[in-house]
Amino acid sequence: MHVKLITNPGAEKASESADNLKLVTGYLEKSGLKVDVAFVWPKEENTSIARQAIKDGYKLVIAMGGDGAIEAVMRGLIGSKVRLGIIPAGIENNIATSLGIPKDLQEACALIASDNTLKLDMGQVSIRKGKKFVFFEMATIGLSAVTGELSGIKGTEMTFVNQESKPEVFLTLDDESKIEVETMLVTVSNTPAIGENFLVAPDASMQDGLLDVSVYPDFGKVELLRYYAVAMNGGYSGNEKVQHYQARKVKVKSSPKLDVAADGVELGEGTVTIKIRKGTLRVIATEKNPGNESPQKDGANAAPVPAQDPIEILDTSASQNVGTDPGDESVIAQKKHMPQEKSN
Repeated sequence: MHVKLITNPGAEKASESADNLKLVTGYLEKSGLKVDVAFVWPKEENTSIARQAIKDGYKLVIAMGGDGAIEAVMRGLIGSKVRLGIIPAGIENNIATSLGIPKDLQEACALIASDNTLKLDMGQVSIRKGKKFVFFEMATIGLSAVTGELSGIKGTEMTFVNQESKPEVFLTLDDESKIEVETMLVTVSNTPAIGENFLVAPDASMQDGLLDVSVYPDFGKVELLRYYAVAMNGGYSGNEKVQHYQARKVKVKSSPKLDVAADGVELGEGTVTIKIRKGTLRVIATEKNPGNESPQKDGANAAPVPAQDPIEILDTSASQNVGTDPGDESVIAQKKHMPQEKSN
């Protein structure tokens, strides 16, 4: 079978990239796969190359690189029946880690040859009329949107100086539950960890059809910085002041307008609608339920009293083709105060 291998030579040193590519193509061909290589730079072009691969009739597309390059390929494949294989070869490889994909090149190629395919959820952000952006890890509204998804603590500290201390935020969950809160940050997660292994949503799963929403009321600037410093390298503080919700659709309106980003891409500012696209990406992986094997959804507390101000629904019509949109039924949002130690 012919497969398309999309590689980002900028993810590694030139010499390492060439050597690793030679190893990978050799491993794949020994497994009976005929490899057609596409060298792509910048990584954003991976999306159009992946879409062209679908048109060309490839049934398997392999992305080789770091998180940014792999996410760009994902956006090109969303909604199609083409399977995605992943070869982690970048500075940040959180996607591969969350899917149980080994960092060893030979083992990663063996996994691709096994063809163990899962259907995974993706998130979709609509911030302007007619504009949609698909993400794999997390969308942010507020502070982290400016700081590159919390990966640069020093940058975060500088941003605090100009950040509004108490923005008013209005959330609408699944078109039903409404929440009003003062918070500098809202995170909407599809995966438990982001970036360089920041554990931000331990209960998140890529197969539960839900987004995990976190807000941070009563957090001072220094406290919020410390909270995410603990989240580095897989840590989790379990701070009870953080409010956690789950929903299939989230609308966020703020005063003043806050910056919006998804998977490290800045999207602008203002009112945003975020929804889950259930099972819309086919990925070769090892985990049966990547992200979280036992999401805690039962026994959740009721949502807070809704905000009184009505919030108009954002027009999400778009000319951009981003695939079908399965699983649009709404459910009442669930609020979860996560304990510091999760029960088995």
